[in-house]
Amino acid sequence: MLGLDMWDGTATQVDIIFRKGTGTTYPLLLKASAVARKYGLDRENYILVDHEGAIRYVSDWRGGVGKRFDERAIRQAIDQALQDIPAPEPPPGSAVAPASWGGIKSVKLVH
Repeated sequence: MLGLDMWDGTATQVDIIFRKGTGTTYPLLLKASAVARKYGLDRENYILVDHEGAIRYVSDWRGGVGKRFDERAIRQAIDQALQDIPAPEPPPGSAVAPASWGGIKSVKLVH
Protein backbone atom coordinates (compact mmCIF):
# COMPACT_ATOMS: atom_id res chain seq x y z
CA MET A 1 0.00 0.00 0.00
CA LEU A 2 1.21 3.48 -0.86
CA GLY A 3 -0.29 6.83 0.04
CA LEU A 4 -0.43 9.76 -2.38
CA ASP A 5 0.11 13.30 -1.17
CA MET A 6 -2.56 15.02 -3.26
CA TRP A 7 -1.88 18.45 -1.77
CA ASP A 8 1.79 18.55 -2.86
CA GLY A 9 2.94 19.47 0.62
CA THR A 10 6.44 19.33 2.00
CA ALA A 11 7.63 16.20 3.77
CA THR A 12 7.20 18.01 7.12
CA GLN A 13 3.64 19.11 6.32
CA VAL A 14 2.62 15.63 5.20
CA ASP A 15 4.21 14.07 8.28
CA ILE A 16 2.57 16.45 10.76
CA ILE A 17 -0.83 16.98 9.14
CA PHE A 18 -1.51 13.57 7.62
CA ARG A 19 0.74 10.83 8.97
CA LYS A 20 0.60 11.84 12.63
CA GLY A 21 -3.02 13.04 12.41
CA THR A 22 -4.26 9.72 11.05
CA GLY A 23 -1.75 7.28 12.51
CA THR A 24 -0.75 6.21 8.99
CA THR A 25 2.21 3.82 8.89
CA TYR A 26 2.44 2.99 5.18
CA PRO A 27 4.75 4.86 2.76
CA LEU A 28 3.51 8.16 1.32
CA LEU A 29 4.47 9.47 -2.12
CA LEU A 30 5.07 13.21 -1.93
CA LYS A 31 3.84 15.71 -4.52
CA ALA A 32 1.58 13.14 -6.14
CA SER A 33 -1.33 15.37 -7.15
CA ALA A 34 -0.78 14.58 -10.86
CA VAL A 35 -1.20 10.87 -10.12
CA ALA A 36 -4.27 11.58 -7.98
CA ARG A 37 -5.83 13.61 -10.80
CA LYS A 38 -5.17 10.75 -13.23
CA TYR A 39 -7.45 8.57 -11.10
CA GLY A 40 -10.04 11.31 -10.50
CA LEU A 41 -9.24 11.78 -6.82
CA ASP A 42 -9.88 15.14 -5.22
CA ARG A 43 -9.52 14.48 -1.49
CA GLU A 44 -8.16 11.85 0.88
CA ASN A 45 -9.17 8.42 -0.40
CA TYR A 46 -8.14 4.82 -0.33
CA ILE A 47 -8.05 3.24 -3.76
CA LEU A 48 -7.04 -0.13 -5.08
CA VAL A 49 -5.47 -0.18 -8.53
CA ASP A 50 -5.11 -3.63 -10.10
CA HIS A 51 -2.26 -5.08 -12.14
CA GLU A 52 -3.68 -3.51 -15.31
CA GLY A 53 -4.07 -0.01 -13.82
CA ALA A 54 -7.85 -0.25 -13.39
CA ILE A 55 -9.40 1.13 -10.21
CA ARG A 56 -11.01 -1.71 -8.25
CA TYR A 57 -11.95 0.20 -5.09
CA VAL A 58 -12.37 3.84 -3.98
CA SER A 59 -13.14 4.70 -0.38
CA ASP A 60 -16.35 6.46 0.57
CA TRP A 61 -15.64 10.21 0.66
CA ARG A 62 -18.23 10.79 3.40
CA GLY A 63 -16.14 9.39 6.24
CA GLY A 64 -13.84 12.05 7.73
CA VAL A 65 -10.08 12.11 7.29
CA GLY A 66 -8.66 9.06 9.03
CA LYS A 67 -12.07 7.34 9.03
CA ARG A 68 -12.29 6.23 5.40
CA PHE A 69 -10.27 3.03 5.77
CA ASP A 70 -12.66 0.09 5.37
CA GLU A 71 -10.47 -2.98 5.72
CA ARG A 72 -13.26 -5.43 4.91
CA ALA A 73 -14.20 -3.66 1.67
CA ILE A 74 -10.56 -3.29 0.63
CA ARG A 75 -9.86 -6.98 1.31
CA GLN A 76 -12.93 -7.96 -0.73
CA ALA A 77 -11.71 -5.81 -3.63
CA ILE A 78 -8.25 -7.38 -3.40
CA ASP A 79 -9.72 -10.89 -3.34
CA GLN A 80 -11.86 -10.12 -6.39
CA ALA A 81 -8.94 -8.58 -8.27
CA LEU A 82 -6.83 -11.68 -7.57
CA GLN A 83 -9.64 -13.96 -8.78
CA ASP A 84 -9.77 -12.01 -12.03
CA ILE A 85 -6.09 -12.61 -12.84
CA PRO A 86 -5.86 -15.35 -15.47
CA ALA A 87 -4.19 -18.56 -14.34
CA PRO A 88 -0.57 -18.82 -15.46
CA GLU A 89 0.35 -21.09 -18.31
CA PRO A 90 2.44 -24.12 -17.31
CA PRO A 91 6.11 -23.79 -18.21
CA PRO A 92 7.11 -25.36 -21.55
CA GLY A 93 7.92 -29.02 -21.08
CA SER A 94 6.25 -29.09 -17.68
CA ALA A 95 4.94 -32.41 -16.43
CA VAL A 96 2.02 -30.58 -14.77
CA ALA A 97 -1.26 -30.95 -16.63
CA PRO A 98 -2.71 -27.55 -17.69
CA ALA A 99 -6.04 -28.29 -15.97
CA SER A 100 -4.30 -28.33 -12.58
CA TRP A 101 -3.21 -24.69 -12.97
CA GLY A 102 -6.77 -23.30 -13.07
CA GLY A 103 -7.13 -22.17 -9.45
CA ILE A 104 -3.55 -21.10 -8.74
CA LYS A 105 -3.14 -17.36 -8.22
CA SER A 106 0.40 -17.34 -6.87
CA VAL A 107 3.19 -19.74 -6.10
CA LYS A 108 5.54 -19.50 -3.13
CA LEU A 109 8.99 -20.86 -3.84
CA VAL A 110 10.90 -22.26 -0.90
CA HIS A 111 14.66 -22.77 -1.13
